[in-house]
Amino acid sequence: MCQKFTRRNVLMGLTATTALAGLSACARNRATGRSSFTGLYSLEDDIELGRKEHPRMVKEFGGEYDDRALTSYLDRLGQKLASHSEYQEFNYTFTLLNTPIVNAFALPGGYVYVSRGLMSLASNEAELAGVVAHEIGHVTARHTAERLSSATLAQIGVLAGAIGAAALGLPSQVAEVGQTAAAAAIQSYSRSQELEADTLGIRYMSEAGYDPSAMVTFLATLREHSIVEVESLGGKPGDVDEYNIMATHPRTIERVKQAEGLAAAQVPANPRIGRADYLDEIDGMLFGDDPEQGIAEGQRFVHPGLRFEFMAPEGFRIINRPEQVLAKSKKGAAMIFDIAKAESSSTMKSYLVNEWAGDLPLKKAESIEINGMEAATATARVRSRSGESIDIRPVAVRRKGNSVFRLLYITPIEQTADLSEKLRRSTYSLRQISEDEASQIKPLRLKIRPARSGDTVSGLSKKLPYGTLNDSFFRVLNDLKPGEGLTAGELIKVVTV
Repeated sequence: MCQKFTRRNVLMGLTATTALAGLSACARNRATGRSSFTGLYSLEDDIELGRKEHPRMVKEFGGEYDDRALTSYLDRLGQKLASHSEYQEFNYTFTLLNTPIVNAFALPGGYVYVSRGLMSLASNEAELAGVVAHEIGHVTARHTAERLSSATLAQIGVLAGAIGAAALGLPSQVAEVGQTAAAAAIQSYSRSQELEADTLGIRYMSEAGYDPSAMVTFLATLREHSIVEVESLGGKPGDVDEYNIMATHPRTIERVKQAEGLAAAQVPANPRIGRADYLDEIDGMLFGDDPEQGIAEGQRFVHPGLRFEFMAPEGFRIINRPEQVLAKSKKGAAMIFDIAKAESSSTMKSYLVNEWAGDLPLKKAESIEINGMEAATATARVRSRSGESIDIRPVAVRRKGNSVFRLLYITPIEQTADLSEKLRRSTYSLRQISEDEASQIKPLRLKIRPARSGDTVSGLSKKLPYGTLNDSFFRVLNDLKPGEGLTAGELIKVVTV
């Protein structure tokens, strides 16, 4: 629905960078052909916002992946698709993010991002083209401009800095579990916007010579991956992490097929799939965590660069993020680890009480020692946003100088007693590692090779870092159905050191 510029619009938070007060805010979109409420936000605003937020988004997702050949490949593919877009004013930029998180998204003005985690799941060039073309569709449909020009939708322009103690009564320096600046920037699109991006994406990939059905096949892979990922975290099949592409781009196979049907007339005569070429490009790519960001190995988290390690409590699944390490249990308990600075406190107990966790109703604050490091801990009971009582145990450990290791354990009160010993063992597992130990830590890599006679799923999945779900992840990685075996001579993805 088109709207008018009014004083009320501006007071409700709309951008007031134009002097068109009183005029219609509708504009006809060249790509979609429909009129949409974007008049408060010009093409120049799209470009400026993308340029401004690009460095922050790259940082939020672990930086750019340092592989010139692979990043060039993504850029060539992206530019080929973007050449068919209706908005050539945008200087399209395609960035490969150095994160195992499976996601792809776009900022206004032509900034498109793909994670190496997503690239590891794709099985051919057409599937990757479908993802990239879909994101270009969001850019050309100007879906973010629609958001920013509406008083009822969240603005993407301001990425939250420090997210304080809003939930759980956590210390102000600790981000709320499950919420980040990036999550605010890549909120899920509406059903109509997703269908529009699918339709545009299929148009662009078809015009570029790719098989549009690849968008459907890759969506199936993403759904299977999400199901296994959620299972590993003890959730329900419908639950996904807010970083996951299925959370930020909720789609159904039926809708993608609908979009494919709308663009069926544009399917090229000899559509490109590009399986062998694509697998050759990703051969040797990092898989899972980058050692420079720390590595999760089952219950163990080790950071060779900063030279420390700890064990998450038994039954917790580690999620490594740029600013913190999160571990969750299937029953709702959580652990958060990060590193901070003590601004003025001379002891860890003073830091805990006065700088970090002073807003909590702390009890039993005490000084302790952990593997030769000065430390302090305490307990607190607070109410969560849902009204449930939970127990909090912060642990501050002096790293060196004014640098502090921080562990925060969060448990529903009915689980606290049963988890007490597991949390204690986790706390006292924190230690510094030697330079020699750090040098022994090697990253996992994705290797492409033909399946051999005698190869089995269980045998080839051993290097994957998912424990009892290694077989399931391997099947998703290689598009294998439950119970399906390997075919000798067929190219497969294996994970190795």
